[in-house]
Amino acid sequence: MKTTMDIEDLLIWAYRAELPKVPAEPVAPARHGAGWATMSLWATLGTVIDGRDVRNVYGVTPDMTALDGPHPDALLVDRAVAELDGLHLDVPAGWWPFADMAPADGWGEAGAKTVSDALDRLAVRGEDGGLRFKASPAWLVRKHAMMGTVPDWEAEPIEYRRVRGGDRGHAKWFMKRKVAQTVNGEIIGYVEHEVDGWCPRRRRPFPGAYHKMELVPSPVYAACDRAEYEVWHAALMALVGLLAESLDAHRVTGPKRAARPWEPDAPQRRILPSLRGVAVTRA
Repeated sequence: MKTTMDIEDLLIWAYRAELPKVPAEPVAPARHGAGWATMSLWATLGTVIDGRDVRNVYGVTPDMTALDGPHPDALLVDRAVAELDGLHLDVPAGWWPFADMAPADGWGEAGAKTVSDALDRLAVRGEDGGLRFKASPAWLVRKHAMMGTVPDWEAEPIEYRRVRGGDRGHAKWFMKRKVAQTVNGEIIGYVEHEVDGWCPRRRRPFPGAYHKMELVPSPVYAACDRAEYEVWHAALMALVGLLAESLDAHRVTGPKRAARPWEPDAPQRRILPSLRGVAVTRA
């Protein structure tokens, strides 16, 4: 009889209970220079006594009390996780990670800039011209399995409001003004600059002045967190498929968590359209 486990529980079991049973590889003592060279290194490293890595080949701290080796299924789990970096993590068209706060066009230019700024951090353009998430799914899976955690996707409420300024925090006014460009005293063109649109003498905005909108606090970091969650969740889904017929003593299910928990009523789209090039081999 196989033991049924959710994919999250299976990963935690593998990385926290089984893979620590593998000892670390012996490392030759680090050589330090004599005299003040050693003292200088200690001053640089602070509380680090030596430079040896105490982790084993699976990236976890060995359990020195273990009396046996890791379960074969745990080894297969790690092999499957290693294969995850062969996945193609495409950014969906119209990606919008704030459906719980506003529709995709609800924040206007400020919302579009938020997504653009987030994708500048999160994604790269592939050879086909499409955007792909940079986050390593294997690294995310290992990290959260070892820590027994889930990527943080919750965000504080975002206020869409007029840009404020001054001591009293009143809404600011802006206006466009053309500034001449000159070469040797001759005007060669004009450049448009955005300047203060408030006339302090008349205590009113200049003709043509306008307000600008902003998002407070900035949701860029929340967008990055939610993208990380989506990559992690998609990796779990891929692992369920990869391990479905591979394990001897376990039957993997899940993931139980929603792909996008911030929009529970929306269809749960996957960001991994294929498992091209991914395979798991048995020992």
